Amino acid sequence: MKTAIVSSVLALGLLSVGCGKDNNNDGQTIENIPSQLAGTYKTDCTKNSVLGLTSTDRQLSFSTVGDFDRTEVYYSGAACDSKPALTYKVSGTVQEQGKLPADQTLDMLNFAVSKASITPGTDALVTTMNTTKFCGKTDWALNTEAQIDSADCSGFTIKKGDVIQDVYDNRDGTLYFGKKFALLLKETGDRPTTVDADIPYHKQ
Repeated sequence: MKTAIVSSVLALGLLSVGCGKDNNNDGQTIENIPSQLAGTYKTDCTKNSVLGLTSTDRQLSFSTVGDFDRTEVYYSGAACDSKPALTYKVSGTVQEQGKLPADQTLDMLNFAVSKASITPGTDALVTTMNTTKFCGKTDWALNTEAQIDSADCSGFTIKKGDVIQDVYDNRDGTLYFGKKFALLLKETGDRPTTVDADIPYHKQ
């Protein structure tokens, strides 16, 4: 059971599309900052089966200077109205990359990761993470945020310096991102070529 839970944690991906090391992190310019996206976007509550939890919601914020913050919160209740069981955050910078060659209706973004953290919200999850030495740590604590961007998380690919390639579609202010933008890690560095129409991000 513990192995299954940790495997599920490893499958979480706040920015879970293709990623690779950031070799051009200093290349951000005013021209490639997606300032038109500035603001905060949030999903509706959706069903979820990770870690035995039943629902999740996600929030993504863009600044006017090219920063991003993304948060996924997982709940045991079905309506995202119970105490958060696990919170996963990623932040960094974002750059526009033009239109997707294969589909000119979609725009490309690159997310460069600078920080990533997990906050466990249940005693059972804390116990499992400490027992299994998740991310090499044995000091996980209830409702305490722990940085994992430089930790040795076997099978967990979101680290400081990674660049996540994605696409998005802006439909009258509601954003749709590439498939597997959350929940499951892609195992290749490929940029997605379609968006997930089932998970809209509504501007707040």
